[in-house]
Amino acid sequence: MTDERTEEAPTAEVPVDAQSSTGPEHGANQGETGSKALQELLELSRQQRSQEQAEAPTGELEPKETGPADARAPKTSTAKSKQRAEHRGASQRIAQRVARRTVGRLVSGSGTSVNTQPVPIVTALKGSPYKAPVQASEPGEDEARMVLDFAADIAAIMMRAGAGTSDIEVSVIAACASFGLTTAQVDLTSNTLTVHYSTSDGRLMTVMRVNRGESIHFAKLGSVHKLVTELVAGNIGFNDARSRLDAIRHQRRPYREWFVTGAWGLMVGSLVVLLGGGAIAAGLGIVMSIFISQAGKVIGRTTLPSFFITTLQAAIATLVAMVAGNFGIIESPQYLVAAGIVLLLPTQSLYSSVQDALTNFPLTAAGRMVGVVLTLAGIVSGLALGVVTGEAIGLDPIEVLVPKTGVHVLTAIVSLVAAAVVSMAGVVGMKSTRRFILPAAFVGLASYITMTSLTILSVDNVLACLLASTVTGFLARPLSLRFGAPAIVLMIPAIYTLLQGLSIFTAVYQIVAESETTSFAVGLSSLFSAILANAALAVGAVLGSYLARPLKSLKADAVEKTAESARSSDSTITMDTVEPRD
Repeated sequence: MTDERTEEAPTAEVPVDAQSSTGPEHGANQGETGSKALQELLELSRQQRSQEQAEAPTGELEPKETGPADARAPKTSTAKSKQRAEHRGASQRIAQRVARRTVGRLVSGSGTSVNTQPVPIVTALKGSPYKAPVQASEPGEDEARMVLDFAADIAAIMMRAGAGTSDIEVSVIAACASFGLTTAQVDLTSNTLTVHYSTSDGRLMTVMRVNRGESIHFAKLGSVHKLVTELVAGNIGFNDARSRLDAIRHQRRPYREWFVTGAWGLMVGSLVVLLGGGAIAAGLGIVMSIFISQAGKVIGRTTLPSFFITTLQAAIATLVAMVAGNFGIIESPQYLVAAGIVLLLPTQSLYSSVQDALTNFPLTAAGRMVGVVLTLAGIVSGLALGVVTGEAIGLDPIEVLVPKTGVHVLTAIVSLVAAAVVSMAGVVGMKSTRRFILPAAFVGLASYITMTSLTILSVDNVLACLLASTVTGFLARPLSLRFGAPAIVLMIPAIYTLLQGLSIFTAVYQIVAESETTSFAVGLSSLFSAILANAALAVGAVLGSYLARPLKSLKADAVEKTAESARSSDSTITMDTVEPRD
């Protein structure tokens, strides 16, 4: 009995000392609290051990002092003493177990409430097209490293092709979750992506990708979207997914370069017609667009910063319009300049920056917004340079007032056709596949009709831009998902019909060419209103996309049903044999 009680205390001390020496540290206050608790527990354990050792001899000597006549009494007292000791030992063991648990929570910080635990990364897929992934079992260390490389390559392709930050994040999370890396953490800031993962045995792995520049290629975005959708549905293994992603990386552009340049020219010519210009002005707009595009490419080979390239392109557009107006080739050169401004506007960057700001990516949004502001500054500087240069060589100033005309049936039909052509040309210019041409025309027409109706009703220009672009986003998201691509593939081409190029040119002209009716302050106010109207277009597009989330496309329904059936049958996809890449 004495041996049992003397061995009990040391075994209770060992886990406590081990926990106090090896437990993680979580700050000074928590360490002090843990130390105090350990000291109190150790002191209590020492007192109990001393008391037991003091009582042990007394309990053993009592039977020796009694004579043989009272042999039954020592046996009875010994049995009772043994029962009390066993009961006391069981109570002490329970108390020590509870104490060890309490001290462990104090030292390691594992007593955190459920509400403060980290949110599972899969919850970030809520509201996205990949919200119901079929999750595989956790892979081994080598396989996990390959999955991380695979997910990072998806992000690298999307960043270079022009995707939004939120789209990139959900794609990476969906890919990781589909292959069992449900605890992976994704950090996407500006042009850098970092993916962290910790294995079940505590090994840490980190993969990083840096995007050095964009090359707009919406066809790649559609291909990546299809790949991730099949991963989420559990229809493809790792090796097949790896092969398809490598093929996407080397995917050719859907159109030749000369065809893309011609599409941009056709878009500028259609914008001239949409604003109110004639056939000659539209033809001149096509030629001017091709010229400034090629000039920008030639100048870009000198590694000149994009700010100066944009400035020179805007100045060329302004001078071409002034020359055409002075020689009587066209009657309204302001429409030609406005169409050229729309060509130079950073539409995709503006939309992505606003989307990042509204989806909790402030650093990335700030970086994109700096680029947008610099591009707008280059356009304004180029317009001012063109106007000043034209006046210096004796050209007459451009009349910026837009004549008011009534609504005519023929004019309305021509404008609708021009709006459709603008959106279709935008699809080609952003290098999307041919199947998006007609859907883009539909969304662009709906947006333009909404904008025209609000203008007829005398709605404020900024509010009209916001509402019209909301319609754009509301229609673009379900249609693009139906055709197997992210919403941006239809959003950007359709929004070209709403851009406020004429307002920007009018404001800049008021700043540069002051007169009795205009002043610098008036021009500056007009410029701010024009920039605000273009920003409202991006805000409305993001709002419309969020409003359209409850609308599920047919393919999204199919993916969700597949995932639900997989879960109901308690089946999970497993990674096939992973072969190392050369």
